[in-house]
Amino acid sequence: MKHIKRASPVPYYVQLYDVLLGRIQDGELQPGERLPGESELHREFSLSRPTVRQALDMLETNGYALKVARRGYFVAEPTAPQGWLIEGLGGFLESGLGHGDPRLTTRVVHSGEQKLPDEVAAALRVPRNSAGFVLERVRSIDGEPVLYSMNWTPPAVAPVVEAATGVRDGSSSLTTALQAGGYAAAGARRVLHAVAATPEIAAYLEIPPATALLRIRSTTWDKSLVPYDYYETWLRTDIVPIAVDATTRGTP
Repeated sequence: MKHIKRASPVPYYVQLYDVLLGRIQDGELQPGERLPGESELHREFSLSRPTVRQALDMLETNGYALKVARRGYFVAEPTAPQGWLIEGLGGFLESGLGHGDPRLTTRVVHSGEQKLPDEVAAALRVPRNSAGFVLERVRSIDGEPVLYSMNWTPPAVAPVVEAATGVRDGSSSLTTALQAGGYAAAGARRVLHAVAATPEIAAYLEIPPATALLRIRSTTWDKSLVPYDYYETWLRTDIVPIAVDATTRGTP
């Protein structure tokens, strides 16, 4: 039986999500079967009901559970991802990568030390021409590219990403690596725009240039209000919708 690791930097609701998803994938919970209710999970794991609800909602968002009014959550047969979750205190688009969905793959286009663009240096509050770490990735569902992203981390955080070999080969979560390195999110700001795909991004996503995409720009900061991660993501929402569950605590 898995337990919640109280000292772990991974949020409790994500740990509970992992436990419940494991039970589904191991066959302990079958399609159509009712998931344990909030009260049951509250007693079993000593977690608050809002935390339990967040984990159950995340299962529904990712297509593993179906919420039925006044009856609770039931195990669903996973099909395509139901939506990408924008999390105010966690990573965006990390949940599918971290939880074993074989349809979702990540290709790292480039990773390494690089001079930060001026707008990125400003967002991360470091001097111009600072050398940070850049991570470029393309994510696909069933082999079809749906997302292109670039993450930048400032000089102080760059060694954490550089040492995370799983992140650099596309097999593990950047958010989890940052948390393990001591960088836990206390808040984030996302800015969303509809944009036309540039020729370079269109090539990565295998779509015609000027195709409409959703661009997300994000800055994440820790409890000291120090920014430690900035990214730009271009998403094909014609294939993948997004779900919004955003919370921020303070601004840097």
